[in-house]
Amino acid sequence: MYELSRVRLYSIGPAGARYADTVLDLRGVGAPVPDPAPTQAEFFEEEPVGPPRRPAPAGVLFLENGGGKSVLLKLIFSVMLPGHRNTLGGASSGVLRKFLLADDCGHVALEWQHTLTGECVVVGKVSEWRGRQVSNDPRKFAEAWYSFRPGPGLSLDNLPVAEATSVRPAVEGVSGAQGRRRTMKGFRDALTEAGKAYPHLEVHWEEIHDRWNEHLGDLGLDPELFRYQREMNADEGEAAGLFAVKKDSDFTDLLLRAVTDTRDTDGLADLVSGFGNKLGRRAELIAEREFTAGSVDLLGRIVEAAGARSRAREVHTGAERRTRTLARRLSARAVRERGRTGDLAQQVTTAAHRVTEAEGARERSALIAAELAYRHASLALAAAEKGAAAQKRELADARTLHSAWQAAEAVLRHRAAADRSARVAAAILEAERDAAPALAARSRAAVDLVRALHAAAEGAEALANEEEEKSGALQEAGEAAHRDATSAATEAQRARSEIGHLRQRLGEVEQETAEAVRAGWLDDTAPDADPARAALAASDAEKSAVAAWDASRAAEPPRPSARTTRNGVRPRHWRARSGWPSC
Repeated sequence: MYELSRVRLYSIGPAGARYADTVLDLRGVGAPVPDPAPTQAEFFEEEPVGPPRRPAPAGVLFLENGGGKSVLLKLIFSVMLPGHRNTLGGASSGVLRKFLLADDCGHVALEWQHTLTGECVVVGKVSEWRGRQVSNDPRKFAEAWYSFRPGPGLSLDNLPVAEATSVRPAVEGVSGAQGRRRTMKGFRDALTEAGKAYPHLEVHWEEIHDRWNEHLGDLGLDPELFRYQREMNADEGEAAGLFAVKKDSDFTDLLLRAVTDTRDTDGLADLVSGFGNKLGRRAELIAEREFTAGSVDLLGRIVEAAGARSRAREVHTGAERRTRTLARRLSARAVRERGRTGDLAQQVTTAAHRVTEAEGARERSALIAAELAYRHASLALAAAEKGAAAQKRELADARTLHSAWQAAEAVLRHRAAADRSARVAAAILEAERDAAPALAARSRAAVDLVRALHAAAEGAEALANEEEEKSGALQEAGEAAHRDATSAATEAQRARSEIGHLRQRLGEVEQETAEAVRAGWLDDTAPDADPARAALAASDAEKSAVAAWDASRAAEPPRPSARTTRNGVRPRHWRARSGWPSC
């Protein structure tokens, strides 16, 4: 059983209220389908989620009088009840022709959904005026009906009513048909091509009313149900008016019209006549039936016994025939077996000779096979040795290559280190080249300083010798100056110790200065840190110290002394001069 799922109306309807491209959708609001059949979605359609649902079980259309309710029902009934005489409402036979203009090719398509499996079928009607001219001649009004199973390739949404069909999702109020409208022939050709390309569509085209009614019955859509609907809505009244009968004959007529085909009344008459004759002969027929039943029972037993006897005879005859045949076959087989025994004995003798020859041949073949195996093994051994040697060479090459790859990293590190060392050496050379003038100036200043220090030390030593000589002379002058002379000798000795200490300290200072300059702690280019200037300052201090010493010696009274040292040399005395530069 099917339920109406969708209705599509295209380019049809009264002149004042036409259906350009209208779809009435009743899907997805009913109960779920109990046994859904597998379906394949369209290419641009989303996959269905959950089981399909039945269409709306009922619907109400509220419109004012003249709003188009009867027009919609007329168009739907024109698909399920073809023919002008089945037009809903009124007695006008040309009412459907008024819904089509001269340039129109009207379409009414209905999509039905099965209540159990959810499978859909589309049935539709297409109509147009021949010659593109409106006429009162009904023969110029062309009608045709079609049906197909919607699926990939064709559905109610993409009917080929126009030259192009949009593949985008349907939008309410926007037609999916684009381009010029197709004629009936163009529509039929497009439908036929789709049926050839997609056999699962089961496209069917029909132009005759009776054949279309039969096809609807084959699809499972009974047109008689719509006939009752047409009769109930003939005067736009209630359904109860269909069964409002005044007498029994009217109800009988209604029942006969519902269960019989009005086109075949002769068959119904014959059937009723035959049934009446049988009722008149009912007693005679009952007696004949009882006699016939008893006869059939007895005759059945006789037939069963005769059949059993016939089967027994056939079994006996067949067994005798098979026995005789078996005896003849055994005799013939004994003769054949005797001849075959002699042949077998001769064959055994021949086979013994052949076995002996085969043994010799087998031995020769074994020797030949052994020789071939030996040579084959020798050749295989030689080939294997060659292969082993080649593999050894490949292994050695591979190991060499592996060692080279292992050493590559060390070589790269060595090269990188050598490059860094070269860059550092170049940087050092450039730095030394840039610092060469400063180093030379520093060396010259250090040489001048050492030379000045040596000169000062030698002058001090000479002055000390002179002073010692004067001291000896003064020691000889008197015993009173002995204490002063002793202290002067002590001071001279201390001065010598200080000279040695100062020389040692001078070397350390020079080394520390060089290390400080090398480490960058002292700037040898600064004026205050110039060694030459330090040497000049030391020379001036030395001169001041000598002058002060001379002044102090001049102020002391002369005290001669004849004391000598243990070795016969008078000791040298020199006093530490004040103002000596300290490090």
